[in-house]
Amino acid sequence: REGQIQEARDLFQRARERCPRHVGARTGLGYTALRMELLTEAQDLFAGVLEDDSLVVDALVGSGMVAWRLGDIAAARQAFQHVRDVEPDHPVANEYLSRIAPELGPPPTRLPLILPDSTSYPSRVLGDRFEVRSNHGWEPFYIKGMNLGAALPGRHPSEFPESAIYARWIDQMAEMGVNAIRVYTIHPPSFYQALLDHNADNPEEQLWLIHGVWTELPPEHQYDDTEWENEFFVEMHRVVDVLHGRADIGPRPGHASGHYVADVSQFVLAYIIGREWEPFSVASYNEQRPDLTEWPGKYITVSDGNAMEVWLGRACEEIVAYEMATYRAQRPVAYTNWPTLDPLHHPTETTVAAEIEYRETLGEVVKRIPREYDNDTLGLDATRMSRTDSFPAGVFAAFHAYPYYPDFMILDPEYSTAQSSLGPSNYFGYLSALKDYHRNMAVVIAEYGVPASLGIAHLQPQGWHHGGHNERRMAEIDARLTREIAEAGMAGGAIFAWIDEWFKKNWIVIEYEIPLDRNRLWFNRLDAEQHYGMIAMDPGEVLAGETLSGRMSSWQNITPLYSDQEGTRISAAVDEAYLWLLFEPGKTEFEEILIGFDILEPDAGNFRWPNKVASELPLGIEFALRLTDDEVRLLADRRSNPVFIDTVRAGLPEDRVLVRAIDSHVPSGMFSGRFEQWFQDEYTTRRNDDGLYDSLRVVTNRPRFTRDGREYAALGYDRGVLEQGPLPDGSWERLEASGTIEVRIPWMLLNFTDPSSRRVLQDGAAAETFGGELGTLTIDSIGIVASARDVDGQWTTWPRSPEPAARFTWPTWEAPNWKERRRLAFDEMRRTWQTMLPVVLVDGKP
Repeated sequence: REGQIQEARDLFQRARERCPRHVGARTGLGYTALRMELLTEAQDLFAGVLEDDSLVVDALVGSGMVAWRLGDIAAARQAFQHVRDVEPDHPVANEYLSRIAPELGPPPTRLPLILPDSTSYPSRVLGDRFEVRSNHGWEPFYIKGMNLGAALPGRHPSEFPESAIYARWIDQMAEMGVNAIRVYTIHPPSFYQALLDHNADNPEEQLWLIHGVWTELPPEHQYDDTEWENEFFVEMHRVVDVLHGRADIGPRPGHASGHYVADVSQFVLAYIIGREWEPFSVASYNEQRPDLTEWPGKYITVSDGNAMEVWLGRACEEIVAYEMATYRAQRPVAYTNWPTLDPLHHPTETTVAAEIEYRETLGEVVKRIPREYDNDTLGLDATRMSRTDSFPAGVFAAFHAYPYYPDFMILDPEYSTAQSSLGPSNYFGYLSALKDYHRNMAVVIAEYGVPASLGIAHLQPQGWHHGGHNERRMAEIDARLTREIAEAGMAGGAIFAWIDEWFKKNWIVIEYEIPLDRNRLWFNRLDAEQHYGMIAMDPGEVLAGETLSGRMSSWQNITPLYSDQEGTRISAAVDEAYLWLLFEPGKTEFEEILIGFDILEPDAGNFRWPNKVASELPLGIEFALRLTDDEVRLLADRRSNPVFIDTVRAGLPEDRVLVRAIDSHVPSGMFSGRFEQWFQDEYTTRRNDDGLYDSLRVVTNRPRFTRDGREYAALGYDRGVLEQGPLPDGSWERLEASGTIEVRIPWMLLNFTDPSSRRVLQDGAAAETFGGELGTLTIDSIGIVASARDVDGQWTTWPRSPEPAARFTWPTWEAPNWKERRRLAFDEMRRTWQTMLPVVLVDGKP
């Protein structure tokens, strides 16, 4: 139960050796095998138990879990239904049965399919723009789109919302001013029915649909692998049938299913197939098929292309051809692209191999190969794809483009000197170059936006960072990006995204979210990818009240960890995003407060405060929180710092380094130089009393080298400096009258890899890695100690001798509490779309 899987496995095995038929030993071994992804072994163990006794509930549950992971939906349903026959209220069985779609049953009666006399297409691309058919003929249509991911907190992306939620969301999007919803994959029938109902009830606010066809990468990057390609093409056929209300899709793990009867085809604006293709995968396929340069399709042709461009043209042809053959209908089509595979040349972007060569020329010993795509070695060029006369709906280009990455968007001189009508903008410079390349071709920016996370993953010159924005700033940036997309002459854009999705992950935190499958159960405020929503998915209310003064009555209901005769109280609470602390000074006026956290072993960690102030601690701490009048900062004992920032390159020629400028919204503790960031060599807390602590600095923008060998410095900031202010943007508040301070510490800052199971970062023999490089342990509780310095310079400590240090724990959870909330971006985007003037193109220029 505590997650010590290897130890449990050893003990169950010893029990089984003594009693080979012991039900508990065999069942327990089955669960350890399940946790270690040894599915065949787990299946055999559970089956053996059930052969002896078919009513062993734990074995039935385990066999259902194995079947679920193996994709055998029928066997999983049978197992969990058997569990419910024995224990009707069994929570695990009921949870899994709620995930499993009901058996499909016979198809509904549908009216006979009657094909139109001629090809029907409700939309088309004409030059640089989209047009839609109306009662008045063809009218220009500018896309004001919304990307809809639908994974609610605690759910996997394949676990879709209920029909009432879809209906409410669609109405809210229309209220916001959205005119097109983009989805990446097939949703349940209720989504399409809700869209159809909305459009029928709101003829003046009808929403269009841009539909995707999702896929994973093919084996060995062989895109024309028969089995993989056939499954991708069959999925296209399913999408088309779904949109025409003529699909009956049986249960499939990770996919929506059901009877699709809502014909929304008249509202489908376009298809955008595929995903952000990884450059290494595209390069591999191009190397495998150098002979593939042309596609002479009936509807789409590709000329003078590379293998991937040809295959993508063929894939676009497939969805068009199927819809034409089956429904005599069509609509515009594009494939997903992104800056990493754009067709432009970027002079500041070099390959990893060339970068290593430059660095070695400077005399550096390169310790590790940078973990980076080669972002400008090849591209996908949509202009090589053309429609034939048989495809009047046409083709267009679709890009996911954010303002902060790749680095060439920040460094290329062409972009860094660009100005839109709203001011300096690297992003506008890039968009203008992209549109200029795709002259006379409609271009849609199918994803854009910035997140409202506390953590930052990449810094950008205008302050449009990948994270680190308060919600007012997020709204302002989203609105400006929207206007610049239009000013650059695009055919529209789709902002990312409708809701926060807790299962998302980002490069700067992904390897610390362990096990990754459980990050959907907690809200990582340092993970930028989880914070794009127009609708925030906030943790459930652990303490009622929007401000600290409003929450004080809730705090009074929590038993304090420490309470003394002077009225000082120290309390703690938790929710899915934070460890909450409250320090009430009572009668004493304190100028500095230190709070220490023993995350692991009381006998390990640092037994002194930073700089050895105050007295020795009664236990070792891994983290120290320092509170003064104007700053709250978290520090880490050196062996608990989650990252190691390497400065060994500092002796290289300094005159070759170009410092990158951040012109606005500079984050706390920003630094620049020849820095690189790695994992610590070992995450093992050790006893010490040196009083030495690290700031929690991270490198967000690694050092870069241009094609001609110029070097750009790394950028980073200190994420241990907490911002003052109320929720949702601030992390600490103070009541001036009493001096009471509340601090909300994001879980990952304290090395929690999964607070829902109390799992923390730690190496050692007992650690679990879950397939990654980093070890973790589960803990029972954390120790909390404190010291405070009064105006006379005297230190007071808690616990008071000889009291033991307070231990704080919380119940683990398998289902998070959460609530929806409209962010400021909702209204800001509504105003932006309402006030945008139409963009007129003259000779391809806005």
